[in-house]
Amino acid sequence: MTTLHKPFSKRSSHSRQTLMLHALGFVSGDPTIRIGYPFVFHPGVQVTVSEPGNAKWVYMMLPVPKGSLITEIKVAHHRSGIQSRITHIRLVQQREPVAAEVVHDDSIAENIPSIYVISSSCHVIAEKSVLLKICMEFANTDDMIEFGSIEVQYIPNYEKTTTSDEGETKRKEERPIYTLNKKQTIKNQPTLVDLFFKTKKKRTISNISNT
Repeated sequence: MTTLHKPFSKRSSHSRQTLMLHALGFVSGDPTIRIGYPFVFHPGVQVTVSEPGNAKWVYMMLPVPKGSLITEIKVAHHRSGIQSRITHIRLVQQREPVAAEVVHDDSIAENIPSIYVISSSCHVIAEKSVLLKICMEFANTDDMIEFGSIEVQYIPNYEKTTTSDEGETKRKEERPIYTLNKKQTIKNQPTLVDLFFKTKKKRTISNISNT
């Protein structure tokens, strides 16, 4: 899936941060999904199903500050079974409990290794609560997909920074200036001589009107 990216501002590109999460935060309301949380014999989160299917979703809230720009999601996973795999990575924004908006949807290739860190580039500005959704396809109930770390790269205060930069650029464009002999001069700025003759002209016109 091709994702279009807006260019980053010069200031905001230096403030990129990484949020490291554990798959322990995954939940699901699907009764056919079983989530095995870390145990002494396995440090990851194991997902299995009681019924095969191609739309098995798990969810995780991303604690990203409002106004941040999310640029990449990385999911470390391991799968057993040749045909069972992760098919989609989505980001959803939600405020009202009865409505949600899909703001990023990335289809995952079928030929990735069984132990792999999936990377999904995106360009999502967090305006509401952000939910990470991962869709899995299970061909067999004996198969398992195990998750490790979830890495979120983002630029904090991106919306505020770009708005400030755009405002500053607009103010500079609206200020009419030109360069002469390497000196910056305000265009059409009246000199003291111009102001003197302008005032004198007004007085002359006033005297003629009174006459």
